[in-house]
Amino acid sequence: MKRRICALAAVLLLVMTMTVHAAPARIPRPRNILSFNGTTATCSTTLSEYGKEIDIELQLWQGSTLVASWPASGTSKVSVEGTCRVTKGQTYSLIVTGTIGEQAYTSAPVTKTC
Repeated sequence: MKRRICALAAVLLLVMTMTVHAAPARIPRPRNILSFNGTTATCSTTLSEYGKEIDIELQLWQGSTLVASWPASGTSKVSVEGTCRVTKGQTYSLIVTGTIGEQAYTSAPVTKTC
């Protein structure tokens, strides 16, 4: 009987002294798509973060020049798509910037040559 109580006390002591770690913040991963049809670029993204206000801008860059941008906002899930004229042989980057909840957000660029 004494052994059982000691074993139970040891288990309880271990359980009570364990530390709890919070899960790391999840980084949203948008689906950024950049495609070309002749000299027309089609840009799109979808960004989801359940229960959060999302305010983003889809931006198409050629080097350090902003070619076009498309804003979008909503709650939990936002999709935006746009097209614009581009030049064959040039390299373009698609980036998403904005806020999710109150956190600033910038995606990794998707870079392709027309």
